[in-house]
Amino acid sequence: MIGRNRRPWVRGLPALGLLWLLGAIADRLWFALDHSIPSWDQADYLTGVLNYWQAFQAPQWFSGAWWTQLWQLSSKIPPLVYITTAPFVGLFGAGADQSTLVNLLFSAVLLGSVYTIGVCLFTLPVALWAAGLCLLMPGLYRVRLDFLLDFPLAAMVTLCFACLTVWRENGKKLKAQGRIKSGSNLSLYPLSSILSEWLLAGAIALTLGLALMVKQPALLFLFVPLVWAGMETIGQRAWMRLLQLALAICLSTVIWVPWYRTNWLLMLSATKRATIDSAIAEHDPSLLSLDAWTYYLKALPGMISLPLLVVPLLGFLFFWRRSRVSCHCAGEADFSPKTKSYRQHAYGASREALGWLCLYGIGAYLLSSLNVNKDDRYVVPYLPIVALVLAYGITLLPKRWLLLQWGTVGVAIVLMCSNLVALPLGSTPQATSRSQHFAYTGDSYPHAQIIESVIRAAPYLRSTIGVLPSTGQINQHNVNYYGNLQNFRVYGRQVGTRKSQVEQDQRSLSWFITKTADQGSIRQQDSQVALVNAVERGTDFTLHQSWMLPDRSTLKLFRRSIPLLEVTPVIGEEKSEVRTQNSKL
Repeated sequence: MIGRNRRPWVRGLPALGLLWLLGAIADRLWFALDHSIPSWDQADYLTGVLNYWQAFQAPQWFSGAWWTQLWQLSSKIPPLVYITTAPFVGLFGAGADQSTLVNLLFSAVLLGSVYTIGVCLFTLPVALWAAGLCLLMPGLYRVRLDFLLDFPLAAMVTLCFACLTVWRENGKKLKAQGRIKSGSNLSLYPLSSILSEWLLAGAIALTLGLALMVKQPALLFLFVPLVWAGMETIGQRAWMRLLQLALAICLSTVIWVPWYRTNWLLMLSATKRATIDSAIAEHDPSLLSLDAWTYYLKALPGMISLPLLVVPLLGFLFFWRRSRVSCHCAGEADFSPKTKSYRQHAYGASREALGWLCLYGIGAYLLSSLNVNKDDRYVVPYLPIVALVLAYGITLLPKRWLLLQWGTVGVAIVLMCSNLVALPLGSTPQATSRSQHFAYTGDSYPHAQIIESVIRAAPYLRSTIGVLPSTGQINQHNVNYYGNLQNFRVYGRQVGTRKSQVEQDQRSLSWFITKTADQGSIRQQDSQVALVNAVERGTDFTLHQSWMLPDRSTLKLFRRSIPLLEVTPVIGEEKSEVRTQNSKL
């Protein structure tokens, strides 16, 4: 029994692996049903994966110029997710569904990190419940079933927070023992018995650097815990531990500084467009209004789901009202009343653990609310910590309420299925809540046919298509992605964004896509309409092909009547003819 209690982290790994496997099977079944087209951000990220996969076909590890070019492939967003996904592209192919396999890796990282924090701060049951809740929360499974940076960011931020938590708890145990003894059995986390504090600090450095290489907002979630941990060491006069933390932060720069130093100017300009400009366009609330500071609080129930929120709160109510604690603190299922000293000790330990988690959550909430551009996805990294708090609440329920615990899980699974799959299959309902992310089972979109048509018409050229609509299904990013899938032979580019450039856009491109009905997210309607009219009604372009879309609108592909450049093979010779509008070379 004593040996079992010393290593709960290891004992729970089979159950954790089973949870991950069940989640992986459910995810891949959803992707098998879904054949949607990647939207704006998703297609842009998938194109980034292709760029990095191509770069790694001929790496030059010891060339400074090659590394600079590698970092410049993604000038606005750190490239860790692209780099991590590239091997999956090489193994499984370059499709959108194949690229999402990387989320299985990040899911393992996320579940393992939450599980580790749960064992370190609470108990094995809390850790497993928290991992299970992470699979059932709408805010997490929505981004897990998409190729976005938010889920990898949540995984890496939680991993860094887990390393910081283990390091912090390790220091508390050392302080309680009154000595520093390397390799002593310090906590329920088994690796702390073999890893020194310096190695734990090194883990913080590594994971902090990796988190910042996923996306810049990682700092919003980790800033407060890092500062608080540093202040604790100062208050305790633990100067060696303060040195460890400071060196960990400094060493993390080895990982993230090269990319940031290369792209800082473009990153700043892109950040301005992604925050201030987007907030204005989307009419997000001003920071001076109450709505700006309660936006994510209002969104929280939908990101968690009511059953997973209400039932754990009942556990906290039971805990406070009855003033008793079960032996779940020792991993046992004994709910008999305990002595006053036991209750006080358990209460103090849980209060301190909950305080640490709340520090993370409240700090992340406030710093995220400072971002003028609001979106549920931007606060996904604090949901795993919310899952830990809720898991602790669930384990406080008395034994006779066991049916309520598992009934809540059953209801959450039913809600998840109803939020992910619309019945009957083939229907295409619109999502009406933050929880819904339906698999698209309707008619296919013609992106592959568009690219094939362009390549067939100009097989010896790299072509660029001017994309005039900007809907979730038809936009410059997904046209560009499907063109890049064909060995980077076709590119998509948004045009008609400025009236002063309408004539230039019309002269410079040989291919254009227009669409009837809804034009999507167009910021300057007049310039877009002017270019559409010039293409559809002018004499410079002719309709090359058209397709009926699932929404009953028509997509039209126009080609320049007299190509700007034409390459044709010369029969019997080892050269080709290159024709322009005005000359023959």
